[in-house]
Amino acid sequence: VIIKTANGGAVTALLIRKKGAKRKLPAIFIYNIYAGSYDFEVAKSAAVNGYIGVAVNTRGKRLSKNEILPFEFDGKDSYKIIDWISKHKWCNGDIGMMGGSYLGFSQWSATKKIHPALKTIVPQVSVGIGIDYPMQNNVFMSYMLQWINYVRNNKFTDENVFAGNDYEEAYDKYYLKGLAFNKLDSILNKGENKIFQKWLKHPSYDSFWQDMVPYREEFKNINIPILSTTGYYDADQIGALYYFNEHNKNNPKANHYLVIGPYSHGGGQHYPSKVLSGYTIDKVALISIHELAYQWFDYVLKNKQKPNLLKDKINYQVMGSNRWRHCSSFENMNSNNFEFYLSNITDGQNFKLKPNKPKTEGSISYEIDLSKRNENDKHGFFSDSIIGEDINIENAISFMSEPFDETTSINGVFKGELNVAINKKDMDVFIKLYEILPDGSYFYLAEYLARASYAKNNENRELLEPFKSYKFPIKHSYMTSRKIAKGSKLFAIFGVNKSKYWEINYGTGKPVSLENIKDAGEPLMIKLLNDSHITIGYNI
Repeated sequence: VIIKTANGGAVTALLIRKKGAKRKLPAIFIYNIYAGSYDFEVAKSAAVNGYIGVAVNTRGKRLSKNEILPFEFDGKDSYKIIDWISKHKWCNGDIGMMGGSYLGFSQWSATKKIHPALKTIVPQVSVGIGIDYPMQNNVFMSYMLQWINYVRNNKFTDENVFAGNDYEEAYDKYYLKGLAFNKLDSILNKGENKIFQKWLKHPSYDSFWQDMVPYREEFKNINIPILSTTGYYDADQIGALYYFNEHNKNNPKANHYLVIGPYSHGGGQHYPSKVLSGYTIDKVALISIHELAYQWFDYVLKNKQKPNLLKDKINYQVMGSNRWRHCSSFENMNSNNFEFYLSNITDGQNFKLKPNKPKTEGSISYEIDLSKRNENDKHGFFSDSIIGEDINIENAISFMSEPFDETTSINGVFKGELNVAINKKDMDVFIKLYEILPDGSYFYLAEYLARASYAKNNENRELLEPFKSYKFPIKHSYMTSRKIAKGSKLFAIFGVNKSKYWEINYGTGKPVSLENIKDAGEPLMIKLLNDSHITIGYNI
């Protein structure tokens, strides 16, 4: 059916009810840009679980004649959709929402102005629009163009468009020829992609992104119970944690639960893989996120028992321990914190992660030629595997801790501060964190990618003054939880992004998407001062 929304908008809804159901039931509303067979699957699942299933495609998809504009109208349309659902005779007036990735975003968009009938949401692996997609900490990703074409290609979802080899070829051409990032659509489409170009005009977290989801104090108006899920290896974990943290920061009474474990983007919204990128996950982590969602709906909408896993606000699986832990906040997750300084003391192969602040000032100097191209320059995405033997440290410097003298559980996001001086006005930095096991193999833990000029404030760019020391915080990194074996070491690599998968920041201070290899100039020279440090919580 067609539902009329605001300002001439229209969306398509698919309704599925269980045969013979005569009494009014709560409805589960799935708000989806991926029009296709998935709509039937999720709506039918809702009906099988004792609800009315309502799968709604966003503007422009399926029967809608509007233009397809991802993200922009979802929040505005959701109020009308929920109102429409709640007034039908088969609905008892209570509505819940669920779904992952874009569908997680669409739930948060619906809370910008909450309809009284919306009683709960279950956002899974939620896209943090303007936070982790289409840019991560203000660094735009090449994948955004692939995704835009995927959802805008036609009224339905075309998997062939998504899986084409032409994207990798376009990324290679952009990188190897040193073209400006804003030319990526011309390389691929032989013409301009207006959504891609529109997004590139908003490298700050400005009103364009803020208008799509709750912003700052708007979170205080969200008083419905919420269950969020994500994974340590979920590409949208930063977004999922952003919503969780902003909700709790702005609403002290937020009734919001979080479940996070060793899950990928898919596993954090459906069913986890038994083996994830080479890592056999603990048996206790093998839970059905889908079933957990319906346990939650039964709890909130049918007054049944709360899911057993939800023993506190934050529920996280400690990798390698085969156990879940539970706490009320990130602040009290750990009994203590490790603070590791990026020292200029070397052991011959790596610099040392030192537990104490250095008494005298020192630094590490190195340079990266952004005009040169190398097949190994692929930093920025997760490592290819969680467990392995070799770590790519191209364009990076490495730091190693002393061995742990006892088994330790490290939990949470790593934070800290970097103190650098460079010869340009900007750079995009990355940090990757690993456990090096006693046998020399590695276990990939977490990473951080950010634009230095936005590191203090993602809403306003503050260019660096060349050759002047500049301190900025490490925040919005990925969360991990891992039982570190006695004798293991922490290994960190620090470097500068130079990858075909992200826009390349040449440091001129101009809009980065307009820079090209001709702007590289002299090599980027970095002086990393030894009071730079990373911090992560732990329990014995």
